[in-house]
Amino acid sequence: MKRSVRWIVAIPFIFVGLFVVFMIYVFAGQEYVYAKNYANQLLEYELPERTTIIEQDFDYGVLYGGGPWGSGGRPTIVAYQRISTELSEEEIYNHYKPKNFEIYFNGLEDIQENSSGQVWYEGTMKNENLLSSQRNEKKPLEAIIQYRTEFSYPFFIDLY
Repeated sequence: MKRSVRWIVAIPFIFVGLFVVFMIYVFAGQEYVYAKNYANQLLEYELPERTTIIEQDFDYGVLYGGGPWGSGGRPTIVAYQRISTELSEEEIYNHYKPKNFEIYFNGLEDIQENSSGQVWYEGTMKNENLLSSQRNEKKPLEAIIQYRTEFSYPFFIDLY
Protein backbone atom coordinates (compact mmCIF):
# COMPACT_ATOMS: atom_id res chain seq x y z
CA MET A 1 0.00 0.00 0.00
CA LYS A 2 2.78 2.44 0.90
CA ARG A 3 4.52 1.74 -2.42
CA SER A 4 1.43 2.70 -4.41
CA VAL A 5 1.04 5.91 -2.38
CA ARG A 6 4.68 6.79 -3.13
CA TRP A 7 4.11 6.32 -6.84
CA ILE A 8 0.89 8.32 -6.75
CA VAL A 9 2.78 11.18 -5.07
CA ALA A 10 5.95 10.79 -7.18
CA ILE A 11 4.30 10.83 -10.61
CA PRO A 12 2.90 14.40 -10.31
CA PHE A 13 6.30 15.61 -9.07
CA ILE A 14 7.97 14.04 -12.10
CA PHE A 15 5.49 15.72 -14.45
CA VAL A 16 5.90 19.07 -12.69
CA GLY A 17 9.69 18.71 -12.95
CA LEU A 18 9.49 17.95 -16.67
CA PHE A 19 7.15 20.91 -17.16
CA VAL A 20 9.58 23.23 -15.34
CA VAL A 21 12.49 22.03 -17.51
CA PHE A 22 10.40 22.56 -20.64
CA MET A 23 9.43 26.09 -19.57
CA ILE A 24 13.08 26.97 -18.88
CA TYR A 25 13.91 25.80 -22.40
CA VAL A 26 11.06 27.87 -23.85
CA PHE A 27 12.02 31.05 -22.02
CA ALA A 28 15.80 30.69 -22.33
CA GLY A 29 16.09 28.98 -25.71
CA GLN A 30 13.58 30.91 -27.77
CA GLU A 31 15.66 34.09 -27.80
CA TYR A 32 18.45 32.29 -29.68
CA VAL A 33 16.01 30.84 -32.22
CA TYR A 34 14.45 34.23 -32.95
CA ALA A 35 17.87 35.93 -33.08
CA LYS A 36 19.15 33.32 -35.54
CA ASN A 37 16.13 33.90 -37.79
CA TYR A 38 16.89 37.63 -37.89
CA ALA A 39 20.61 36.99 -38.49
CA ASN A 40 19.81 34.69 -41.40
CA GLN A 41 18.52 37.69 -43.33
CA LEU A 42 22.21 38.45 -43.92
CA LEU A 43 23.90 35.08 -43.41
CA GLU A 44 21.70 33.36 -46.01
CA TYR A 45 21.59 36.32 -48.41
CA GLU A 46 22.90 35.40 -51.85
CA LEU A 47 26.57 36.28 -52.39
CA PRO A 48 27.44 38.25 -55.50
CA GLU A 49 29.62 36.57 -58.12
CA ARG A 50 33.40 36.42 -57.54
CA THR A 51 32.93 36.94 -53.82
CA THR A 52 33.93 34.69 -50.93
CA ILE A 53 33.18 34.85 -47.23
CA ILE A 54 36.27 35.18 -45.04
CA GLU A 55 34.38 35.21 -41.75
CA GLN A 56 30.77 35.45 -40.59
CA ASP A 57 29.04 35.42 -37.25
CA PHE A 58 26.09 36.81 -35.33
CA ASP A 59 25.51 37.80 -31.76
CA TYR A 60 22.58 38.97 -29.72
CA GLY A 61 21.85 40.17 -26.25
CA VAL A 62 20.11 42.71 -24.11
CA LEU A 63 22.06 45.83 -23.14
CA TYR A 64 24.85 45.53 -25.69
CA GLY A 65 27.14 47.90 -23.82
CA GLY A 66 25.47 50.93 -25.38
CA GLY A 67 25.63 49.57 -28.89
CA PRO A 68 24.69 48.74 -31.46
CA TRP A 69 22.80 52.01 -31.51
CA GLY A 70 22.07 51.85 -27.77
CA SER A 71 19.41 49.24 -27.31
CA GLY A 72 17.55 50.85 -24.42
CA GLY A 73 17.14 47.40 -22.88
CA ARG A 74 15.48 45.86 -25.93
CA PRO A 75 17.02 42.72 -27.49
CA THR A 76 19.49 43.50 -30.25
CA ILE A 77 20.98 41.37 -33.00
CA VAL A 78 24.06 41.96 -35.09
CA ALA A 79 25.18 39.71 -37.93
CA TYR A 80 28.24 40.37 -40.04
CA GLN A 81 30.20 38.92 -42.93
CA ARG A 82 33.76 39.80 -43.83
CA ILE A 83 33.99 39.24 -47.58
CA SER A 84 36.69 39.26 -50.24
CA THR A 85 35.58 40.22 -53.72
CA GLU A 86 36.87 41.03 -57.17
CA LEU A 87 33.86 43.28 -57.78
CA SER A 88 33.93 47.05 -57.52
CA GLU A 89 32.73 48.99 -54.48
CA GLU A 90 29.78 50.20 -56.53
CA GLU A 91 28.73 46.64 -57.46
CA ILE A 92 28.95 45.50 -53.82
CA TYR A 93 26.95 48.53 -52.72
CA ASN A 94 24.24 47.91 -55.33
CA HIS A 95 23.98 44.24 -54.31
CA TYR A 96 23.60 44.77 -50.54
CA LYS A 97 22.00 48.21 -50.18
CA PRO A 98 18.43 47.19 -51.21
CA LYS A 99 18.28 45.17 -47.95
CA ASN A 100 19.66 48.13 -45.94
CA PHE A 101 22.74 46.25 -44.79
CA GLU A 102 25.64 48.34 -43.53
CA ILE A 103 28.67 48.21 -45.84
CA TYR A 104 32.14 49.08 -44.54
CA PHE A 105 34.99 48.98 -47.03
CA ASN A 106 38.51 48.08 -45.90
CA GLY A 107 39.89 50.53 -43.36
CA LEU A 108 36.64 52.38 -42.63
CA GLU A 109 35.44 50.11 -39.83
CA ASP A 110 36.25 49.79 -36.13
CA ILE A 111 35.56 46.55 -34.33
CA GLN A 112 33.62 47.01 -31.09
CA GLU A 113 33.48 44.50 -28.27
CA ASN A 114 31.62 44.74 -25.00
CA SER A 115 32.54 43.14 -21.67
CA SER A 116 30.62 39.97 -22.59
CA GLY A 117 32.71 39.43 -25.73
CA GLN A 118 29.91 40.40 -28.12
CA VAL A 119 31.32 41.90 -31.32
CA TRP A 120 29.97 44.37 -33.88
CA TYR A 121 31.36 46.99 -36.23
CA GLU A 122 31.06 50.76 -36.22
CA GLY A 123 32.61 53.13 -38.68
CA THR A 124 32.12 55.32 -41.69
CA MET A 125 30.13 54.13 -44.66
CA LYS A 126 31.28 55.57 -47.97
CA ASN A 127 29.07 58.08 -49.68
CA GLU A 128 27.24 56.48 -52.60
CA ASN A 129 28.67 59.11 -54.99
CA LEU A 130 32.28 58.34 -53.99
CA LEU A 131 32.23 54.59 -54.66
CA SER A 132 34.79 53.20 -57.07
CA SER A 133 33.48 51.47 -60.20
CA GLN A 134 36.84 49.81 -60.90
CA ARG A 135 36.94 46.03 -60.49
CA ASN A 136 39.51 44.51 -58.14
CA GLU A 137 40.58 41.44 -60.10
CA LYS A 138 44.30 41.62 -59.24
CA LYS A 139 43.94 42.56 -55.58
CA PRO A 140 40.56 41.54 -54.10
CA LEU A 141 38.72 44.10 -52.02
CA GLU A 142 37.72 43.30 -48.44
CA ALA A 143 34.50 44.62 -46.95
CA ILE A 144 32.29 44.14 -43.91
CA ILE A 145 28.59 43.62 -44.51
CA GLN A 146 26.59 44.01 -41.31
CA TYR A 147 22.95 43.82 -40.24
CA ARG A 148 21.90 45.36 -36.92
CA THR A 149 18.41 45.58 -35.54
CA GLU A 150 16.26 45.28 -32.47
CA PHE A 151 14.02 42.25 -32.42
CA SER A 152 11.24 40.85 -30.34
CA TYR A 153 9.99 37.40 -29.57
CA PRO A 154 6.87 36.20 -27.77
CA PHE A 155 8.48 35.51 -24.38
CA PHE A 156 10.60 38.67 -24.10
CA ILE A 157 10.42 40.09 -20.59
CA ASP A 158 12.54 43.18 -19.85
CA LEU A 159 14.02 42.60 -16.41
CA TYR A 160 16.14 45.77 -16.42
